[in-house]
Amino acid sequence: MGERDWWKEITVYQIYPKSFKDTNDDGIGDLKGIVEKLDYLQNLGIEAIWINPVYRSPMVDNGYDIMDYKAINPQFGTMQDMDQLIGEAGKRGIRIIMDLVLNHTSNQHPWFLESKSSRTNAKKDWYIWRDPKPDGTAPTNWRAEFGGSSWTFDQQRGQYYLHCFAAEQPDLNWANPDVRAAIYELITFWLEKGVGGFRLDAITYIKKPERFTDLEPNGEDGLAPVGRASLNQPGILDYLRELKARTFARYDIFTVAEAPGVPAEQIPQFTGENGVFSMLIEFDHINMGVGSEQKWYEPVPWSLTDLKRIISKSQHYVNKTGWSALYLENHDSPRSINSYLGDQAVKAGTMPAKLLATFYMLLKGTPYIYQGQELGMTNVHYPSIDEYDDLSSFNQYRSAIREGHSEQEALEAVWRFSRDNSRTPMQWND
Repeated sequence: MGERDWWKEITVYQIYPKSFKDTNDDGIGDLKGIVEKLDYLQNLGIEAIWINPVYRSPMVDNGYDIMDYKAINPQFGTMQDMDQLIGEAGKRGIRIIMDLVLNHTSNQHPWFLESKSSRTNAKKDWYIWRDPKPDGTAPTNWRAEFGGSSWTFDQQRGQYYLHCFAAEQPDLNWANPDVRAAIYELITFWLEKGVGGFRLDAITYIKKPERFTDLEPNGEDGLAPVGRASLNQPGILDYLRELKARTFARYDIFTVAEAPGVPAEQIPQFTGENGVFSMLIEFDHINMGVGSEQKWYEPVPWSLTDLKRIISKSQHYVNKTGWSALYLENHDSPRSINSYLGDQAVKAGTMPAKLLATFYMLLKGTPYIYQGQELGMTNVHYPSIDEYDDLSSFNQYRSAIREGHSEQEALEAVWRFSRDNSRTPMQWND
């Protein structure tokens, strides 16, 4: 084992700061709250903490819409608090892993404000702009991951911009070397502060196709999933190798990539000796119950055999080369006791949670524990959609109603799959 492979021997704890620990009683968790609980995490045996984004953001998508990569959002605290967290964690042998969003920024980011201001400014090509079709409609029929067109028209510039996610999250143009240089500079800013690595959000979306064309629609709305045109496109590894060489490879850190669209047989190209990341976050085992078009309200039945097949296939490639991020729940998924063992398992004491922990802790890879998982926290069932906060829950609920499902059926789908299931407050007492 190389001296740089310390990340193969640790357990990572994921913190969703908003709901972890609130020290100033404003109802929102903060960085000071994480500092306060470092001893608790050290006692658990944690050696790295991945924290969801705490950068300055309008919070349209819970901080995944960044308007300043080098500033802390005031609701979480200050840069001084961040420095204290990195320092105090370091004293306990714990590294801080930042969540990095490089596919898109907020539409409030100064780069975007400049890019949309005219077609001749210095950042005119920092995002992906296209003229309307001759009839004035969007350049292609792509559907954003959160629903609706993945193109939004900007009056000021008189063109459409592309966003794989929310309209407030315009995609960066990675084909522009100036954009890549700016990204490497902001990554180095955090590496110099002493962070121990990065979790890379939606990184497999960064490469766009050579030609932008309509795709075969797959829904009532006449749109096609944007993932077909932007997930894991040919040539993406060229960008990722340059990213690694200019930033990550120069420091003793680890990187874990959210990698939708990467099939198991491609794992060796993304991780391992010649790969671009230390490990990948895979999705097949998390998405088992969701329909092929990601419709929560059309759940797919699955069996234990399906789960074993998915895990075995992944482990087969991981064993040949590379490394895996082992997890059963995170901020984007329901609680694992509910999703793997069913709502009735919640009433069965601690045994179900221990069963799941035994199963995934013994696979090859670095285990990730999501906040509250160690307590066996479970899903919530809010009686009305109005009590939810998650963008995708609203979109799925509306789509279900539009496609003829009852309000009760739509709500049951949200109960099952809502991202808010894992975002409820950490239970520090009963």
